[in-house]
Amino acid sequence: MKKPLIPLLALLILTGVAQAQEKATSKVEKETPNAASVILATFDGEKITVQDYQEALKTLPLQLQWAISQNKSLRTKFLENLITKKMLVKTAKESGVKEDQEMKRKMQEFRNDLILDKYLREKLGHIEVTDEEAKSYYEGHKKEFTTPGEVRARHILVKTKEEAEKIFKELGKGANFSKLAKKYSIDKASAAKGGELGFFTRADMVKPFSDAAFSLKPGEISQPIKTPFGYHIIQVEEVKSPQQKNFKEVKEEIKKQLIQEKQQKAFDNLVAQIKKKWKVETYPEKLEQIFNSK
Repeated sequence: MKKPLIPLLALLILTGVAQAQEKATSKVEKETPNAASVILATFDGEKITVQDYQEALKTLPLQLQWAISQNKSLRTKFLENLITKKMLVKTAKESGVKEDQEMKRKMQEFRNDLILDKYLREKLGHIEVTDEEAKSYYEGHKKEFTTPGEVRARHILVKTKEEAEKIFKELGKGANFSKLAKKYSIDKASAAKGGELGFFTRADMVKPFSDAAFSLKPGEISQPIKTPFGYHIIQVEEVKSPQQKNFKEVKEEIKKQLIQEKQQKAFDNLVAQIKKKWKVETYPEKLEQIFNSK
């Protein structure tokens, strides 16, 4: 499926919504009774509580949250990291490091991002797609859910047509393709495996090579084929026809895509409404002062 172009602000909300939805079912999110009073570590009058630990954990990607929840050594390591960070911050403050204008600017940007994320989740986070909508899309776009045909083949690559024709004649007399690939092919990576290339689609190879490979049946060998790399002789070993994925296989993929499209539309409408409220005037010519300061 083709993904729509999502503006920066929309990407922010889509990421936030996805994380919020996934976190709702995450085992890591279970509340611990009296989390603020259960102490995990102390130093010099400072303490780290279960609540501190849980809140820090929530800032990590969900995969990492899950990994920590499943691994005792990772849980301990994360606590050690929290202790180290808190000690370093305390040391930095005691050394006289104070907030400067750049730090205040970044903190304000972060606050703005949090406010915006919450606002957009409230506006767009409720959007859903039904199974019926997903099925309707599937029925109208089945070609998007077809895996392309593939072939598994070997090849021998040489520099000149004369070399290729000589090898082709040897193959015609019953010579072993794999042995000749190891002996003559200048594609050293595949030559070491007897010319084996594995499975590939038409799009994976240059057109002359693909056209030749996909015209052969298993066991057949091509005439020498010229490409920008030289001259190839191809032996096809296996052919896989294009496969249509069923709806069950792609339902969730479709629903995520349609939700994203609905959120994009709602986001665009929201921005349009806001622009009507305030008149915007821009002066793009002044950008020259930034980029052409000479």
